[in-house]
Amino acid sequence: MKKIVLGLSLVLMILVSGCITLSVDSKVNKEGEIVQYHMIIDTNSYVYSILNSEASEGGETLRENVISQGGEYEEVWDGDDVKITIKGLPPEKAYTEKSGEYLIYRDPIGDSASDYRNGAEDPFGMSEAMDSVIKIHYYLEMPGEIVDSNADFVDGNKAEWHMVTLSSIRDVHAKSEIPSLPGIELFGAVIMLLLTTLFVRSE
Repeated sequence: MKKIVLGLSLVLMILVSGCITLSVDSKVNKEGEIVQYHMIIDTNSYVYSILNSEASEGGETLRENVISQGGEYEEVWDGDDVKITIKGLPPEKAYTEKSGEYLIYRDPIGDSASDYRNGAEDPFGMSEAMDSVIKIHYYLEMPGEIVDSNADFVDGNKAEWHMVTLSSIRDVHAKSEIPSLPGIELFGAVIMLLLTTLFVRSE
């Protein structure tokens, strides 16, 4: 059966089909592993049917497709609106890399948006209308203090991106300190205490 990757690329492909808000919640541990990557999609029944039509090509519903890949799926309806929560699937393109004493996080979500902006025709002047239906909120937690990023808001080891138009969608980038291991610091403190005690007693 065909497996779809319900990543940001697919979501960006269908953004212009109707109003949709995508929220991403990502978390990185001190080893540089992406240990959490949740997606919440708020949209309408029309976009929901598009997502399911993509999945049904493999003979599965969207829920079945996500679960078959080891993810968790939940949807909550309110009239014609639906909130889809997907957890446990690995990120499509996000990755981390170490550079000296720093950890760098990247998620090139701007690539898909750039492809659409540069290649899409707009014969009816709909670009402004399409621009207004796109909202992406991205939340990132790094293991140490974030010292550099292109985020809209940074507080310690957490950063937020609020991309509310197609033209504002960009690659996510953040650079954080790598926290030292508490065990090593504690060991060093104990050694210093012992040396100090021995030095005092020897006098």
